[in-house]
Amino acid sequence: MASFCSLTLILISIFAFSISIANSKTLKRDVKALNEIKASLGWRVVYAWIGDDPCGDGDLPPWSGVTCSTQGDYRVVTELEVYAVSIVGPFPIAVTNLLDLTRLNLRWNKLQDVLPPEIGELKRLTHLSLSFNNFKGEIPRELANLPELRYLYL
Repeated sequence: MASFCSLTLILISIFAFSISIANSKTLKRDVKALNEIKASLGWRVVYAWIGDDPCGDGDLPPWSGVTCSTQGDYRVVTELEVYAVSIVGPFPIAVTNLLDLTRLNLRWNKLQDVLPPEIGELKRLTHLSLSFNNFKGEIPRELANLPELRYLYL
């Protein structure tokens, strides 16, 4: 009987946890940033970015190249990988509003101009891959202020 009660309690806990994950919404700051990025990227990326929630809403999958995790009652964007899709233009500044990013991969695009110093706001970044673009100017010194950064590809 005790094992039946334990099993029932475990199943109820798993069910409650899965409901809380399914009902959690993506942090508005992250949704706003990704919508700004979406507006600036063009059709090559956004054709796969459908729905209102970049992390997926149960009916729709997460946006292509976007990885999220649950923090408390919300989901946050932790990885953005949009590489080799011929993105043209400056570095999308809205990326710097994704404060929970651990991985950013924008390699093999046609990004140009300078890297903004605001990139130093991404304090949780562990992997930054911006190689094979057309950036010019100096590397922002703010990159040195990223305490978790382990891999840097420029």
